[in-house]
Amino acid sequence: MPRVEPAMVARALYDSLQASLRDQGADDQFDEVVGSFLELVRGSGPRDAEVASAVPLEQAQQNQILQQLRGKFGPALEVKFIVDESLLGGLVVRVGDRVLDTSVRSRLTAVQQRMLAS
Repeated sequence: MPRVEPAMVARALYDSLQASLRDQGADDQFDEVVGSFLELVRGSGPRDAEVASAVPLEQAQQNQILQQLRGKFGPALEVKFIVDESLLGGLVVRVGDRVLDTSVRSRLTAVQQRMLAS
């Protein structure tokens, strides 16, 4: 597959969009259409995620997590994988303001709380 020049492709898209809007008599809607296009490309959800694990994840594991997170939050999600040696096991996933804590520590804490409540 030949390498494309991003600036040239962007210019062609810009010119095509301008012409299309002009043909429809909608020149004044350019900013609104570009804004909608950017939302479509980026997705309307969070942009960044962090996956913490006790040990480095294998590439296959990272790919599976990427696929699941991008399937849920959009293809533009940037995912950073880190090793947090304070974790005993499991994962802590932060996406925007959401946290999914499947770490061993959180599970043990939940068990302890249930035992104390009984």
